[in-house]
Amino acid sequence: MGILFFLESCLSGIIAGLLSWLLYRGGNPWDLIGNFQTSLMTSSMFCALFAGLISSIPVLIMERRFYKALNYFISPFLICFSLTALGSVIYSIIMESIINTGANIPLTVLRFFWWLLLSIGLSCTFSFLHSSLKMLCKTLMGFIPAFIVAGALIDKIFLLDNNYLLSFLFLGLMIGIGHAIVIDLLKEGWLDEYRGFGITFRYYLEDEFSAGTSNECDLTLQEGPEILFYITEKDSVHVFELQSSDFRASVNGSKFRYRALVDGDKINIGERDFIYHSTFSRIREEMPEIS
Repeated sequence: MGILFFLESCLSGIIAGLLSWLLYRGGNPWDLIGNFQTSLMTSSMFCALFAGLISSIPVLIMERRFYKALNYFISPFLICFSLTALGSVIYSIIMESIINTGANIPLTVLRFFWWLLLSIGLSCTFSFLHSSLKMLCKTLMGFIPAFIVAGALIDKIFLLDNNYLLSFLFLGLMIGIGHAIVIDLLKEGWLDEYRGFGITFRYYLEDEFSAGTSNECDLTLQEGPEILFYITEKDSVHVFELQSSDFRASVNGSKFRYRALVDGDKINIGERDFIYHSTFSRIREEMPEIS
């Protein structure tokens, strides 16, 4: 597992919980039916803060680009806040209507669907940001058990003693752990950059990964063209596609315009080296390579 990413994810959850608690104004912050306004703002803020922090903190630590990190925070924050708030309102309307009909719904069931709603809101945010249904499924597998387990413990332990701060921090920690575990376990390809002192920067590869000097790139470089290369996935194979030959970039010491990557390939960009890893155990088939 990428230890740095795990710590970044846990830190994002804890900070999101702490900031949400600072904005909390009284009553049960996780009871949408009984404390609608407070719960709506608190839960939406918590999810939005986590989505923004987990997107921006890795950029801030690994690339040290404040404005890029700020952009990576604002977009997920606004999207997640909107989705979670809208979902919470719809959930409240539906549940109030069902309760008004006289249906006897166990409190445990209501709480289950409430935590499920929050996990769906967060997962939809990451799916929208990556334009990927695969990302939706991956994050759901991490958020659903994290929210339900943490929520059950919050209801049975923390809220009974009015330990609201601990409930925020515990929920944030559980969400961070769940997110980090599922992203790392279900990864298909990634780049590792060894920075010394046992520190490894890990960049996870999704459907398309870009590198260049533009802040729109997944990996922003200090110098070079706006888009230096792409790594795309084609039939479970990651392909390196060089976009500019004016800057020193190579794979295993040789320059290629197009190359299928295999586990252990070293991508050299200036003075930086990135080691490609893949979870697929397969032998590279012969593919056309243009030097």
